[in-house]
Amino acid sequence: MRQAWPILILLLLAGSATAQLSPWRTLEPGLEMARFDSGLREARDDGDMLIFRIDPEHWKVKALSPGQADEYEGLSTQDWCEVAGLVLAFNAGMYQADGVTHVGYFKKDGEVINGAVNDYLSAAAFGPVDPEDPYFRIFDLDEVPLGEVTARYRTVVQNLRLIKRAGINRWQPAGDVWQELALGEDFKGRMLVISCSRRRSMHQFNETVLALPLGLVAAQHLEGRYPISVWVDHPEVDRHGLPGLQQRGPKIPNVLGVAPRHPQDR
Repeated sequence: MRQAWPILILLLLAGSATAQLSPWRTLEPGLEMARFDSGLREARDDGDMLIFRIDPEHWKVKALSPGQADEYEGLSTQDWCEVAGLVLAFNAGMYQADGVTHVGYFKKDGEVINGAVNDYLSAAAFGPVDPEDPYFRIFDLDEVPLGEVTARYRTVVQNLRLIKRAGINRWQPAGDVWQELALGEDFKGRMLVISCSRRRSMHQFNETVLALPLGLVAAQHLEGRYPISVWVDHPEVDRHGLPGLQQRGPKIPNVLGVAPRHPQDR
């Protein structure tokens, strides 16, 4: 028994060191934040890549837009947090020249905001009709038809695919570069909101996030040019200096937001 104690102590110390090295900062159960340097592909406090990891078992995702069920116009993401009681708000995807219409199919809580379907091959789905389905999932529309997704989920957002399940970069190297806001899903079904302020091609961005310790299995593009907008409203977050956060930024007509999941939401 005496010889076992040093081994046990070493194992405990190793476990403690591993926990200290985790890049994730827990804000609340199921809500975490991390920063990475996209060039070095490592965790850094001054990194240009800000990531929120959300467990849908604890947090509910809401889609919001100036549709018939809403009494307000497009707002900044900070305003959306205030009026809708959100902890986090960000672009739901690109929108058309009218400044309102989402570029692909968009249904929120059963209300079809835009029924026009394009050739984008990714759909983020929230609010399952069947309680046996996961709260959140990103579907590849060349594998699962959009009609099946819309039948199974109350909220569906069609966007440009970045990464196909399971962890396949669908973009070839190219010269065009831009900042990136992406929505991802990890191997545990958690949602990842990824904002990168350093300009990258989609191929480079995908290679970077796949190399990070995220367990990323699928991702879709939300926005790559002005206006990318993310806002977090949490007392444990000092927003000063965080990449991608804009106080009272531009109006975003369609947003995804994160709020605590209450027992009636289960």
